[in-house]
Amino acid sequence: MFRIQVALKNILVLSLFIPLVNCIAFERLIPIEYFTDPVSARSIRISPDGKHLAIVFNKKGEDFLAIVESESKKNIGVFGVKGKKNSIDKVYWTSNKRVVYSVTESYFSHRGKHSNGELFGVNIDGSENRLIFGYRTGMPNRKGGIREAEFGNHVIINKLKEDEKHILIAFYPWKETAKAWFYDSKAKTTIYKLNVFNGRKEKIDILPIPASSALTDESGIVRFAYGFDDNLNRLVSYRLNRKSKWIPFKPNNIPSKDLSPIAFSKDNQNVYLTAVEENGTTALFLYNFETRISKLLFHDESVDIGYMNFNENRNKIISVATEETYPEYKYIDNKNFIAVIHKKLIHSFKGYDVIISDWSDNGKHFVMYKYSDYSPPEYYVFETDDLAKGSYVLNSRPKIKPHLMSITESIDIKTRDGEKIHGYLTLPNEKVQKDLPLVVLPHGGPHGVRDYWGFNWEVQLLASRGYAVLQVNFRGSGGFGNKFEEAGFGEWGKRMQDDVTDATRKLIDDGIVAEDRICIFGSSYGGYAALMGTIKEPELYQCAIGMMGVYDLSLMFEKGDVADTERGLNYLAKVLGKNSLELSKRSPVSNVEKITANLLLIHGKKDRRAPIEHAINLMNALDLVDKPYQWLEIWNEGHGFGNSKNRKKTYSKILSFLDENIGSK
Repeated sequence: MFRIQVALKNILVLSLFIPLVNCIAFERLIPIEYFTDPVSARSIRISPDGKHLAIVFNKKGEDFLAIVESESKKNIGVFGVKGKKNSIDKVYWTSNKRVVYSVTESYFSHRGKHSNGELFGVNIDGSENRLIFGYRTGMPNRKGGIREAEFGNHVIINKLKEDEKHILIAFYPWKETAKAWFYDSKAKTTIYKLNVFNGRKEKIDILPIPASSALTDESGIVRFAYGFDDNLNRLVSYRLNRKSKWIPFKPNNIPSKDLSPIAFSKDNQNVYLTAVEENGTTALFLYNFETRISKLLFHDESVDIGYMNFNENRNKIISVATEETYPEYKYIDNKNFIAVIHKKLIHSFKGYDVIISDWSDNGKHFVMYKYSDYSPPEYYVFETDDLAKGSYVLNSRPKIKPHLMSITESIDIKTRDGEKIHGYLTLPNEKVQKDLPLVVLPHGGPHGVRDYWGFNWEVQLLASRGYAVLQVNFRGSGGFGNKFEEAGFGEWGKRMQDDVTDATRKLIDDGIVAEDRICIFGSSYGGYAALMGTIKEPELYQCAIGMMGVYDLSLMFEKGDVADTERGLNYLAKVLGKNSLELSKRSPVSNVEKITANLLLIHGKKDRRAPIEHAINLMNALDLVDKPYQWLEIWNEGHGFGNSKNRKKTYSKILSFLDENIGSK
């Protein structure tokens, strides 16, 4: 072990500089754009033979894909997508000489940029870079007809390692409305075999469950289809082979709730599955088709499985990650060489989480990245036989200096009704860390979403200006089991809000924050929570910032992309309830007379998730009671601001507003 640490010494130099909290003086403010600009690079994928890396990077607001030699880092080819509204999303190696990549586009729907359903293929030298799948592929074919365009989204489900010309994709059709094309929850998923050079496709299957996901076995045969019905009940279908009929998959000794097939074993005799146990958290099983017996591999009573680490061929799960407070790992196979390597890396990069993100097919090379609360992801490439040959590739945010960032610590909160919840507290690098100004930052979602430990540019921006930042995983958040999440159903503006209040008051009682310098700021559901916080606790918050928030719960059933589908309406009824009087009582727009805090409202004009009518109705209600507010409208953005200039403009306004009301200095 000592030899490995010495061998990694050159790589670890930067890792050893832990932030020196309590002793850093701010010589100058870190520019806002260092935080709000997109990451410089992301998504590094290694070729099957380990000789090349495909790196997605951003330059002056545009995305590019670079192919470099793994060892020398020499550029082989650089190419990109045209237009600052387009971004490269996922990248896959289909052979040692060709990659395919999907594209996202800003179309103002949900969270800034979303997949437009297009897939491109390109050789590593940049040649034969062409569109192979998507809505613009309609073109004349050899017989004089027009090749059918694909109006929908796709997921690559198998790269077909033995066939360098083809991949398998699952296709999810869109439906056309009066305004745009949107996901069709009633359309059945189609499986295509797609040529990665010319885009010709062959229909292989139509799955039995609408809008279902697909899992192939090691032979490339789709064996599982799984999804939800319109009432959000889990559906899983299975077949023995391609000629067999689809049948419901209901193993006797595995819970049926949220049952999900994950991966087949190498011999196709077993399948890894996750399901929700009686206590509400997810468990990992290995199911044998011949014996019909399952083996419980992992279950934590307190927290869900975060993600799973596979072997180089993705047919064996090596470990699972959980995060009740900080990242932790449970190794399913302690002796596997991947488990051994991961443990060595965790030990060497102390204070960081380490993610092995990609493998060469032969398992001899891998890509990993490390990150922490104060350090953005940094990428490395290693040889499994000799970790001393590990080499640094890049930093996702090179302008960020970790020693100037703040530490994020986990905190436990006991609520007024005796529940234990978790959160995170980030303190600015001040000499005296008491009686600080506080920004309470409730997350969006809110269901199925949670806050995690790690580098958060928004949190670090606020901390760099001298603010303490509180994040709370209130009831209804994801990651802590279904029961914890469902405890928030019907509790918008009630217990979910009380959890945030209780966490805030704890910091006051502990003397960490000044009780007269507190602002609550959130986006989406967080914007709702910010306004409801000032309504329920008018003496607690001096100011509130609502960004792209929902402020009229009844309006959510009438406008927005969630209300576009029957499934979406059923979801809203489940998490909000349908009693109009009760919804009104819990809506900021109906309670403006109770607001005493100063307000800043921010919204994208083209928001489809939380339409701008929410903000307009709230401002009209505020005008009726002569309650002043500040307003910032971003005309060309949706639910999440994709343009870096708009983000800088927005956060400049936020920082100015905070300084006016709870001033950090």
